Amino acid sequence: MLKGKITTIRPLETDDLDLLYEWYNDQEFSYWVSGNWPYATLMRREEIERKMYEEDEHRYAVTDHQGNLIGSVGFDEVNIPARSAKLYIGIGSKECWGKGYGTDALQVFIRFLFNQWNFHRLCAETWQENVRALSCYQKLGFIVEGNLREAYYIDGNYYDAVILGLLKRDFSG
Repeated sequence: MLKGKITTIRPLETDDLDLLYEWYNDQEFSYWVSGNWPYATLMRREEIERKMYEEDEHRYAVTDHQGNLIGSVGFDEVNIPARSAKLYIGIGSKECWGKGYGTDALQVFIRFLFNQWNFHRLCAETWQENVRALSCYQKLGFIVEGNLREAYYIDGNYYDAVILGLLKRDFSG
């Protein structure tokens, strides 16, 4: 387990599926995470379980220090020669939004990825209206590297994707 100031990161467990199911199918959570509701959601419990064990091999649970599941964090798109990966995080527990849980969990996770996995570069992506995510990433040293014009279609409008990057030498956490 990885311990932050207010969060702990641990492997996902079967008991976590009910909350993941609830979050994946929550309109507000999905709106901020991906801008896609209901298109990317309305997943059956079996789909989430399959995704958790087969597709998201590097997704972990984020808990508060009392052990309550509050979200998940992970990485994918690993490029072994470049020693890089793409991060993602979602805090599903709405009472934890805007209170630093995501920043704390990411700081601990990034330190682990740079020091234990020996990544050289991490990147993240969100859409331009997700100012909470942008602020979180930038607090941790991520730099906006560019936009993908009108890459997200949300509620009848197009929005830019914001691509952020962080190099190991620039991480102070």
